[in-house]
Amino acid sequence: METLYFTLGVLTVLVIAGVIGIVKVWNKVANLTVIKDDLEDYVGDIADDLSTELEKLHQHFETEINHLDRQFNEENREFMSIVDSRFDKIEHELNQRLDKIEGTLGAFIVKHNK
Repeated sequence: METLYFTLGVLTVLVIAGVIGIVKVWNKVANLTVIKDDLEDYVGDIADDLSTELEKLHQHFETEINHLDRQFNEENREFMSIVDSRFDKIEHELNQRLDKIEGTLGAFIVKHNK
């Protein structure tokens, strides 16, 4: 009988230790689940913040690119205007000189054909 009582006592201690161990593991798993959920929320928040910052950066770059494009187009128009003005002056000057040469040649031909 004593062996039976001893065995039942040992089994009772093992069952109680097992139940306590299972409860502790269960609590740790529950804590890990909470920590996992918190980390997922944190990563989600960071991803949202990063997405927002990237969108702001993209908008800033778009604004700067458009600004630079407008400046370039304005500078290009001014440059083309200056170049066109210079060519008009050169063309006018050349036409005047050609007219003088034609007049001189015409006078020379008339003078020598008499």
